[in-house]
Amino acid sequence: MANKTDRFIVKARLRESLLHHDMKWITEKIGPGYNCIDTSLVKEADVHIGLQEIRHVPPDCKPLAEPHKHDANEYYLIIGDLTLEITLGDEKHLVNGPATVFVPAGVVHNLRPVKGSGYFVVVMKSKEYK
Repeated sequence: MANKTDRFIVKARLRESLLHHDMKWITEKIGPGYNCIDTSLVKEADVHIGLQEIRHVPPDCKPLAEPHKHDANEYYLIIGDLTLEITLGDEKHLVNGPATVFVPAGVVHNLRPVKGSGYFVVVMKSKEYK
């Protein structure tokens, strides 16, 4: 017999597309990305959590997304021996993992892997990634 709360435990799904991102290129050149939770997995979810595995940083790696902004705060968790170039507004920051970055709602941002390997987690307090 299934429990009433079984639907709250979900398996992450391989992410094939994501607004502002070239997921085909990212998956082929860097590593797989996963959708861990949002309303497509649990309809009551009020947060979007994505996980990007970074297995390899190609030479002259391009940013993982075009510059964009959201109407909700976003948080980046950088896990492992990984360095990312994070652009917030008109400022660039080299961030070495493990670290966390806060991206306020409305701030134009993007990121580019520089070196290393590890994981990049995105948490956004929003029912959907938009």
